[in-house]
Amino acid sequence: MTCRSVLRRPAMPDAAPPASAAPPASPAPGCDVLVVGAGPTGLLAADLLARNGVAVRIVDDRAEASRESRAFAVMARSMELFGQLGLAERFLDGGVVNPGIDFHVRGTRVGGLDYDRAGSPDTPYPFITLHPQSKTEAVLIDDLSRLGVSVERGTRVTGLTQDADGVATRATGADGREATIRSAYVIGADGAHSAVRKALGLAFEGAKYPQTFMLADCRVEWPLDHARFRVFMHGDTIALFLPLDGAGRSRVMATDHSNTADRGGAEATRLDLAELEPVYREATGLELRLSDPVWATRYRVSHRGVERYRDGRVFVAGDAAHIHSPAGGQGMNTGLQDAANLAWKLATVLAGAPDDLLDTYDGERRPVGQQVVDTSDRMFSAVAGQTGWEASLRDWIARPVTAAVSRLDAVQHRAFRKLSQLEIAYGPSRFLADAAPGLGDAGPEVGRRAPNAAISHRRDVFDLLAGYRFTVLALSRRPLERDEAHRLADALAGLAAPSVAAHLVTRLAVGRDPRVETATSAAVFDAYGVKARDAQATYLVRPDGYVAWRAEGIDVAACARALERFRAEGRAHG
Repeated sequence: MTCRSVLRRPAMPDAAPPASAAPPASPAPGCDVLVVGAGPTGLLAADLLARNGVAVRIVDDRAEASRESRAFAVMARSMELFGQLGLAERFLDGGVVNPGIDFHVRGTRVGGLDYDRAGSPDTPYPFITLHPQSKTEAVLIDDLSRLGVSVERGTRVTGLTQDADGVATRATGADGREATIRSAYVIGADGAHSAVRKALGLAFEGAKYPQTFMLADCRVEWPLDHARFRVFMHGDTIALFLPLDGAGRSRVMATDHSNTADRGGAEATRLDLAELEPVYREATGLELRLSDPVWATRYRVSHRGVERYRDGRVFVAGDAAHIHSPAGGQGMNTGLQDAANLAWKLATVLAGAPDDLLDTYDGERRPVGQQVVDTSDRMFSAVAGQTGWEASLRDWIARPVTAAVSRLDAVQHRAFRKLSQLEIAYGPSRFLADAAPGLGDAGPEVGRRAPNAAISHRRDVFDLLAGYRFTVLALSRRPLERDEAHRLADALAGLAAPSVAAHLVTRLAVGRDPRVETATSAAVFDAYGVKARDAQATYLVRPDGYVAWRAEGIDVAACARALERFRAEGRAHG
């Protein structure tokens, strides 16, 4: 990729010069943003930045992309994001649509989560998409290539320094040569052992869980189907089953009682199916056979969180900022949302917006990361953290409790919303403003996710939010005369820009008009709190899909002022 600055921003004396200028003093060309780490979080961050015209480089110390499934549960909120980018169909083509989780205690199914009963019409993805990390990375790498960006592999970061104008990152390339990469900002998405986090000296507080686990992606021959996520509890032993490729390949996990992982060295992770199979058979209470492993390993999980997500011009995201147990499948999804939250803010500040917009990344995402760590820890401790008589008691209690709650649709709804990350909300800041307190929670509040809703039989809100940019939604339940609709459409057009889309959603008194999103369904008005016969409202939705501002009535001038917060200070604009 040609690392050129394509955004208007104050001159940076030490930033990389244009391609036509003299070569930079450092051995490697500069860029606007350097992303360290090419897992899902780093790849998505680079993709979103590139889509916003930011000159980005992405480096990774691995010689090749992941081949193992590793993280695999893609939750609804992440699928919504991929839908914005036009990538959701690729995930559906290569994944498994899983509608819930079955719980088994001592060989008997006792209940579970059935997302078909979760009652969440505001998302097109009311399920878990099981999509191996290797495939997720492949989708994002392919899209990055389309955008002209390639992962620079075998590049190991050895340190960094920053000043008021940028960051100098020291790295060793695949050929062993040292280089310094100059950038305006750095994103450390380089995993639990993050070199970026260590270079910043950030504390990573937490601890390892005492339990270790065996894991394999292999063929499973057993009397059950290969279509559902299953959890098995049997005293001290916990096991999981996750469908990956029909009867051909599945993910199986079970508690490891061997203490092998504590010995260190190569033996700490080596695993043979002959050891996993009897443990898995005991946990499930089923006659079964495991064969044809694609990947088998032992591992131990930890729960840790970083003290802050921003240090000057450097940010940490994903596993570099938070790690936790796999309970609930939250890890990769939280990292993807970190990337979605940060990328547009960097692009906007590089274009001249106030620097304190970047402070909201820590303010918004660190509480979420800590909540995920805490919630995952409670789930893990309740299910997998019990031994001896406590584990037996858990099994005894789990039977009637799971059976009872499985019959409650309200519980199904809350569990889906929580695990799918649809209920995450951000607290107040000067970049979040509610000018419509009268709407209350009848429509999405400022700092909350903008929901999907039907506009017509062929159009919905998420169609309008596509593209990872600011979106203005002007909603009028009152039918508009054509002249009035044209005046509003003209005013909204004044807000439109490459980074802003504006839509008038209403019904015309007569016919339809190409400048109007004609609502033949009332669902869009109900979802956004425009419930009275003559009600109107205006919403400003951020690129990451969260409401930044709202007002009662269609107030284009007030919306323009709300957008001012995200534009260059002191610069006139339409």
